[in-house]
Amino acid sequence: MIRSMTGYGFAELERDGQRLSAEIRSVNHRFCEVAIRAPKLVSLFEDQMRQLIQDRFARGKFNLSISWGGAGDSGEVLKVNDVVADRYVKLLDQLRVRYQLDRGLDLSTLASLPDVFSWEHTSLSDEETWGLLKTLIEKACASLDGMKVREGDALARDLRARLAILKGQLDRVAERAPLRPQEAKERMLARIKPLLGEVELDPIRVAQEVALLADRLDCTEECVRLAAHIDQFRSLIEGPEMAGRKLNFLLQEMNREANTIGSKSSDVETAHAVIVIKEELERLREQVQNVE
Repeated sequence: MIRSMTGYGFAELERDGQRLSAEIRSVNHRFCEVAIRAPKLVSLFEDQMRQLIQDRFARGKFNLSISWGGAGDSGEVLKVNDVVADRYVKLLDQLRVRYQLDRGLDLSTLASLPDVFSWEHTSLSDEETWGLLKTLIEKACASLDGMKVREGDALARDLRARLAILKGQLDRVAERAPLRPQEAKERMLARIKPLLGEVELDPIRVAQEVALLADRLDCTEECVRLAAHIDQFRSLIEGPEMAGRKLNFLLQEMNREANTIGSKSSDVETAHAVIVIKEELERLREQVQNVE
Protein backbone atom coordinates (compact mmCIF):
# COMPACT_ATOMS: atom_id res chain seq x y z
CA MET A 1 0.00 0.00 0.00
CA ILE A 2 1.54 3.28 -1.09
CA ARG A 3 1.01 6.71 0.44
CA SER A 4 0.93 10.09 -1.20
CA MET A 5 3.39 12.72 0.05
CA THR A 6 0.68 15.40 -0.22
CA GLY A 7 -1.83 15.83 2.57
CA TYR A 8 -3.34 17.85 5.41
CA GLY A 9 -4.05 16.99 9.03
CA PHE A 10 -5.71 18.81 11.93
CA ALA A 11 -6.22 18.09 15.63
CA GLU A 12 -7.29 20.00 18.72
CA LEU A 13 -7.40 19.48 22.49
CA GLU A 14 -8.68 21.39 25.49
CA ARG A 15 -7.06 21.59 28.92
CA ASP A 16 -7.97 23.87 31.83
CA GLY A 17 -9.87 26.23 29.56
CA GLN A 18 -7.00 26.39 27.08
CA ARG A 19 -7.53 25.27 23.49
CA LEU A 20 -4.64 23.64 21.65
CA SER A 21 -4.69 22.97 17.92
CA ALA A 22 -2.23 21.63 15.38
CA GLU A 23 -2.26 21.88 11.59
CA ILE A 24 0.18 19.89 9.51
CA ARG A 25 0.62 20.07 5.74
CA SER A 26 2.91 17.99 3.57
CA VAL A 27 4.16 18.17 -0.02
CA ASN A 28 6.56 15.99 -1.97
CA HIS A 29 10.27 16.22 -1.20
CA ARG A 30 13.29 13.96 -1.63
CA PHE A 31 13.97 13.87 2.11
CA CYS A 32 12.01 14.40 5.33
CA GLU A 33 12.05 18.12 6.15
CA VAL A 34 9.98 19.72 8.94
CA ALA A 35 9.23 23.42 9.49
CA ILE A 36 7.50 24.44 12.74
CA ARG A 37 5.56 27.56 13.70
CA ALA A 38 4.61 27.65 17.39
CA PRO A 39 4.26 30.11 20.32
CA LYS A 40 7.23 30.62 22.63
CA LEU A 41 5.42 28.61 25.27
CA VAL A 42 6.29 25.42 23.38
CA SER A 43 9.31 26.54 21.36
CA LEU A 44 11.70 24.59 23.61
CA PHE A 45 10.06 21.37 22.36
CA GLU A 46 10.76 22.02 18.65
CA ASP A 47 13.40 19.29 18.38
CA GLN A 48 11.09 16.71 19.93
CA MET A 49 8.20 17.80 17.69
CA ARG A 50 10.39 17.55 14.60
CA GLN A 51 11.66 14.11 15.61
CA LEU A 52 8.10 12.91 16.24
CA ILE A 53 7.17 13.69 12.63
CA GLN A 54 10.40 12.32 11.15
CA ASP A 55 9.92 9.05 13.04
CA ARG A 56 6.47 8.64 11.49
CA PHE A 57 7.04 9.67 7.87
CA ALA A 58 9.82 8.64 5.50
CA ARG A 59 9.78 11.49 2.97
CA GLY A 60 8.11 14.83 2.37
CA LYS A 61 8.24 18.49 3.35
CA PHE A 62 6.08 19.14 6.41
CA ASN A 63 4.76 22.43 7.80
CA LEU A 64 3.50 22.15 11.39
CA SER A 65 1.58 25.02 12.97
CA ILE A 66 0.75 24.95 16.70
CA SER A 67 -1.83 27.22 18.31
CA TRP A 68 -2.17 27.44 22.08
CA GLY A 69 -5.45 29.23 22.75
CA GLY A 70 -4.95 32.14 25.16
CA ALA A 71 -1.19 31.82 25.15
CA GLY A 72 0.84 34.94 24.46
CA ASP A 73 4.26 35.03 22.90
CA SER A 74 5.82 35.25 26.34
CA GLY A 75 4.34 31.93 27.34
CA GLU A 76 1.67 33.50 29.57
CA VAL A 77 -2.06 32.84 29.55
CA LEU A 78 -4.70 35.59 29.61
CA LYS A 79 -7.24 34.92 32.38
CA VAL A 80 -10.25 36.66 33.93
CA ASN A 81 -9.80 37.94 37.49
CA ASP A 82 -13.18 36.81 38.82
CA VAL A 83 -12.77 38.46 42.24
CA VAL A 84 -12.06 41.87 40.72
CA ALA A 85 -14.84 41.51 38.11
CA ASP A 86 -17.40 40.54 40.77
CA ARG A 87 -16.41 43.54 42.89
CA TYR A 88 -16.78 45.90 39.91
CA VAL A 89 -20.23 44.52 39.11
CA LYS A 90 -21.49 44.94 42.69
CA LEU A 91 -20.11 48.45 43.10
CA LEU A 92 -21.41 49.66 39.76
CA ASP A 93 -24.80 48.14 40.48
CA GLN A 94 -24.87 50.04 43.78
CA LEU A 95 -24.08 53.27 41.94
CA ARG A 96 -26.83 52.61 39.40
CA VAL A 97 -29.42 52.12 42.15
CA ARG A 98 -28.21 55.05 44.26
CA TYR A 99 -28.26 57.52 41.38
CA GLN A 100 -31.23 55.95 39.61
CA LEU A 101 -29.33 55.33 36.37
CA ASP A 102 -31.19 53.62 33.53
CA ARG A 103 -28.28 51.86 31.89
CA GLY A 104 -26.76 48.79 33.43
CA LEU A 105 -23.23 47.52 33.09
CA ASP A 106 -22.36 46.12 29.67
CA LEU A 107 -19.58 43.72 28.76
CA SER A 108 -17.41 46.23 26.90
CA THR A 109 -17.41 48.56 29.90
CA LEU A 110 -16.52 45.75 32.29
CA ALA A 111 -13.74 44.49 30.01
CA SER A 112 -12.18 47.95 29.87
CA LEU A 113 -11.84 48.30 33.64
CA PRO A 114 -8.38 47.80 35.21
CA ASP A 115 -7.29 44.35 36.40
CA VAL A 116 -10.34 42.49 35.05
CA PHE A 117 -7.93 40.56 32.82
CA SER A 118 -4.46 39.49 33.80
CA TRP A 119 -1.57 37.53 32.28
CA GLU A 120 -0.60 34.48 34.28
CA HIS A 121 2.09 31.90 33.70
CA THR A 122 0.67 28.52 32.70
CA SER A 123 0.57 26.12 35.60
CA LEU A 124 1.63 23.14 33.48
CA SER A 125 5.01 21.57 34.04
CA ASP A 126 7.34 20.88 31.10
CA GLU A 127 6.41 17.19 31.28
CA GLU A 128 2.69 18.00 31.17
CA THR A 129 3.17 20.48 28.33
CA TRP A 130 5.14 17.96 26.25
CA GLY A 131 2.57 15.26 27.01
CA LEU A 132 -0.19 17.47 25.62
CA LEU A 133 1.89 18.46 22.60
CA LYS A 134 2.82 14.86 21.84
CA THR A 135 -0.81 13.74 21.97
CA LEU A 136 -1.87 16.71 19.83
CA ILE A 137 0.78 16.15 17.15
CA GLU A 138 0.15 12.40 17.04
CA LYS A 139 -3.55 13.08 16.42
CA ALA A 140 -2.70 15.60 13.67
CA CYS A 141 -0.27 13.12 12.09
CA ALA A 142 -2.95 10.41 12.17
CA SER A 143 -5.32 12.80 10.39
CA LEU A 144 -2.62 13.60 7.83
CA ASP A 145 -1.79 9.93 7.37
CA GLY A 146 -5.43 9.12 6.64
CA MET A 147 -5.45 11.64 3.80
CA LYS A 148 -2.09 10.38 2.51
CA VAL A 149 -3.45 6.82 2.43
CA ARG A 150 -6.61 7.87 0.55
CA GLU A 151 -4.58 9.79 -2.03
CA GLY A 152 -2.16 6.86 -2.18
CA ASP A 153 -5.03 4.54 -3.11
CA ALA A 154 -5.95 6.86 -5.98
CA LEU A 155 -2.31 6.97 -7.08
CA ALA A 156 -2.09 3.17 -6.96
CA ARG A 157 -5.14 2.81 -9.21
CA ASP A 158 -3.61 5.15 -11.77
CA LEU A 159 -0.23 3.38 -11.62
CA ARG A 160 -1.86 -0.03 -12.12
CA ALA A 161 -3.74 1.25 -15.17
CA ARG A 162 -0.52 2.59 -16.69
CA LEU A 163 1.33 -0.64 -15.95
CA ALA A 164 -1.39 -2.54 -17.83
CA ILE A 165 -0.91 -0.30 -20.88
CA LEU A 166 2.85 -0.70 -20.59
CA LYS A 167 2.62 -4.51 -20.37
CA GLY A 168 0.26 -4.64 -23.35
CA GLN A 169 2.71 -2.71 -25.54
CA LEU A 170 5.62 -4.81 -24.32
CA ASP A 171 3.71 -7.98 -25.26
CA ARG A 172 3.29 -6.57 -28.78
CA VAL A 173 7.06 -6.07 -29.03
CA ALA A 174 7.77 -9.55 -27.67
CA GLU A 175 5.30 -11.19 -30.08
CA ARG A 176 6.99 -9.56 -33.06
CA ALA A 177 10.53 -10.33 -31.90
CA PRO A 178 10.77 -13.79 -33.62
CA LEU A 179 9.51 -12.31 -36.92
CA ARG A 180 11.96 -9.44 -37.09
CA PRO A 181 15.09 -11.34 -38.33
CA GLN A 182 13.21 -12.76 -41.33
CA GLU A 183 11.67 -9.37 -42.09
CA ALA A 184 15.12 -7.77 -41.84
CA LYS A 185 16.53 -10.41 -44.20
CA GLU A 186 13.81 -9.71 -46.77
CA ARG A 187 14.42 -5.96 -46.57
CA MET A 188 18.17 -6.44 -46.95
CA LEU A 189 17.79 -8.70 -50.01
CA ALA A 190 15.28 -6.28 -51.55
CA ARG A 191 17.88 -3.51 -51.32
CA ILE A 192 20.87 -5.58 -52.48
CA LYS A 193 19.47 -7.53 -55.46
CA PRO A 194 18.85 -4.51 -57.72
CA LEU A 195 22.45 -3.44 -57.15
CA LEU A 196 23.96 -6.84 -58.01
CA GLY A 197 21.95 -7.48 -61.15
CA GLU A 198 22.65 -11.02 -62.44
CA VAL A 199 25.37 -11.76 -59.86
CA GLU A 200 24.30 -14.56 -57.55
CA LEU A 201 24.47 -14.05 -53.82
CA ASP A 202 26.54 -16.40 -51.74
CA PRO A 203 23.94 -18.10 -49.50
CA ILE A 204 26.51 -18.73 -46.77
CA ARG A 205 27.52 -15.06 -46.70
CA VAL A 206 23.85 -14.04 -46.70
CA ALA A 207 23.20 -16.38 -43.78
CA GLN A 208 26.13 -14.88 -41.86
CA GLU A 209 24.92 -11.33 -42.46
CA VAL A 210 21.38 -12.26 -41.47
CA ALA A 211 22.68 -13.89 -38.28
CA LEU A 212 24.63 -10.75 -37.39
CA LEU A 213 21.63 -8.58 -38.16
CA ALA A 214 19.33 -10.81 -36.12
CA ASP A 215 21.71 -10.59 -33.17
CA ARG A 216 21.74 -6.80 -33.35
CA LEU A 217 17.95 -6.67 -33.54
CA ASP A 218 17.26 -9.27 -30.84
CA CYS A 219 15.56 -7.61 -27.86
CA THR A 220 14.37 -10.76 -26.11
CA GLU A 221 16.53 -10.20 -23.03
CA GLU A 222 15.40 -6.59 -22.72
CA CYS A 223 11.74 -7.61 -23.01
CA VAL A 224 12.17 -10.26 -20.30
CA ARG A 225 13.91 -7.82 -17.96
CA LEU A 226 11.34 -5.08 -18.57
CA ALA A 227 8.51 -7.55 -17.88
CA ALA A 228 10.23 -8.54 -14.62
CA HIS A 229 10.55 -4.87 -13.66
CA ILE A 230 6.83 -4.36 -14.30
CA ASP A 231 6.01 -7.27 -11.98
CA GLN A 232 8.33 -5.88 -9.32
CA PHE A 233 6.80 -2.42 -9.70
CA ARG A 234 3.35 -3.88 -9.17
CA SER A 235 4.53 -5.79 -6.08
CA LEU A 236 5.97 -2.61 -4.56
CA ILE A 237 2.66 -0.81 -5.07
CA GLU A 238 0.78 -3.56 -3.24
CA GLY A 239 3.43 -4.11 -0.54
CA PRO A 240 3.46 -2.70 3.00
CA GLU A 241 6.75 -0.78 2.85
CA MET A 242 7.44 2.82 1.85
CA ALA A 243 8.16 2.32 -1.84
CA GLY A 244 8.81 5.80 -3.27
CA ARG A 245 12.60 5.58 -3.54
CA LYS A 246 12.55 2.01 -4.89
CA LEU A 247 9.93 2.91 -7.49
CA ASN A 248 12.09 5.82 -8.64
CA PHE A 249 15.11 3.56 -9.03
CA LEU A 250 13.08 0.88 -10.78
CA LEU A 251 11.76 3.41 -13.30
CA GLN A 252 15.33 4.32 -14.22
CA GLU A 253 16.02 0.67 -15.01
CA MET A 254 12.77 0.37 -16.98
CA ASN A 255 13.68 3.43 -19.05
CA ARG A 256 17.09 1.93 -19.78
CA GLU A 257 15.52 -1.27 -21.12
CA ALA A 258 12.96 0.69 -23.16
CA ASN A 259 15.71 2.80 -24.73
CA THR A 260 17.66 -0.33 -25.69
CA ILE A 261 14.56 -1.90 -27.24
CA GLY A 262 13.95 1.33 -29.12
CA SER A 263 17.48 1.38 -30.51
CA LYS A 264 16.93 -2.14 -31.88
CA SER A 265 13.59 -1.32 -33.49
CA SER A 266 13.64 -1.76 -37.24
CA ASP A 267 9.93 -1.89 -38.03
CA VAL A 268 7.13 0.62 -37.68
CA GLU A 269 4.93 -1.47 -35.37
CA THR A 270 7.70 -2.07 -32.84
CA ALA A 271 8.81 1.56 -33.00
CA HIS A 272 5.25 2.71 -32.32
CA ALA A 273 4.93 0.34 -29.35
CA VAL A 274 8.20 1.66 -27.91
CA ILE A 275 6.93 5.25 -28.20
CA VAL A 276 3.83 4.33 -26.17
CA ILE A 277 6.02 2.51 -23.62
CA LYS A 278 8.18 5.59 -23.15
CA GLU A 279 5.14 7.84 -22.82
CA GLU A 280 3.70 5.63 -20.09
CA LEU A 281 7.05 5.44 -18.30
CA GLU A 282 7.16 9.24 -18.22
CA ARG A 283 3.64 9.38 -16.76
CA LEU A 284 4.66 6.80 -14.17
CA ARG A 285 7.70 8.89 -13.28
CA GLU A 286 5.55 11.99 -12.74
CA GLN A 287 3.17 10.11 -10.44
CA VAL A 288 5.92 8.37 -8.48
CA GLN A 289 7.39 11.77 -7.54
CA ASN A 290 4.48 12.07 -5.09
CA VAL A 291 4.82 8.59 -3.55
CA GLU A 292 6.28 8.44 -0.04
